[in-house]
Amino acid sequence: MIDSHVHLNHRDYRKDFDAVLRRALDAGVTGMVNIGFDLESSRETAAYVDAYPFMYGAVGVHPHDAATYDDEVEAELAKLLEKPGIIAVGEIGLDYYRDLSPRDTQRAVFKRQLALARKAGKPVIIHCRDAFDDVLATLAGEGGRHRGIFHAFSGDTAMARDVMSLGFHIGVGGVVTFKNAKLPGVVASIPITSIVLETDCPYLTPVPFRGKRNEPAYLVHIAEVVAAATRTTRDNIVEVTTRNFKQSMGLKKLRTERARKK
Repeated sequence: MIDSHVHLNHRDYRKDFDAVLRRALDAGVTGMVNIGFDLESSRETAAYVDAYPFMYGAVGVHPHDAATYDDEVEAELAKLLEKPGIIAVGEIGLDYYRDLSPRDTQRAVFKRQLALARKAGKPVIIHCRDAFDDVLATLAGEGGRHRGIFHAFSGDTAMARDVMSLGFHIGVGGVVTFKNAKLPGVVASIPITSIVLETDCPYLTPVPFRGKRNEPAYLVHIAEVVAAATRTTRDNIVEVTTRNFKQSMGLKKLRTERARKK
């Protein structure tokens, strides 16, 4: 299983980081992508990628922190994108729910980071909250088909199809396990070849651990619900979503697959 979205540099993991990694590996997680949200977390992400062969990284500035983005930040992100294992720009996008940065600033920084991704030849990890129309309009207006993951998707089937039409995979996380969630129906209505799995840990903890800190080991519960929704087996979901992840990130082989070959 690939956990396509983790924040393991969060303070909640400081006391038991190694144990969290062990539990993930024991649960069958073979790879995970640590996601940057500002310059410092992007630096930390690059350090994780250097230290752990099963770790990938995305570097970028979250819309909450868009006001911190400047030429110096962009230049350092560009250097980080040259490192092996840093596979995407993210998470980037728009967040009109919290509005922690002015919307005009969010939109300008989103466009700058899309341009950064294009220049580096990297896919993107998209954050979108209460800003779906503007996010899609920005992506469509950038001229050219982006590749990547629409993180923590919680929209309806029509929205999912709009996302897929732009060349993105749908990131399915803990929300799919919530009681009365509509996401299982959406998952059942789209091709499983468009889905990747994620925890977004330490956030969005799946049932049966909802209310507690999330961690990559819980990805198995998300995979089980996705399997039930799509009337297939968990093993098949793991196989297909791993293949989808590689496609979305433009990877021919996983780092662990290369290590086994050697």
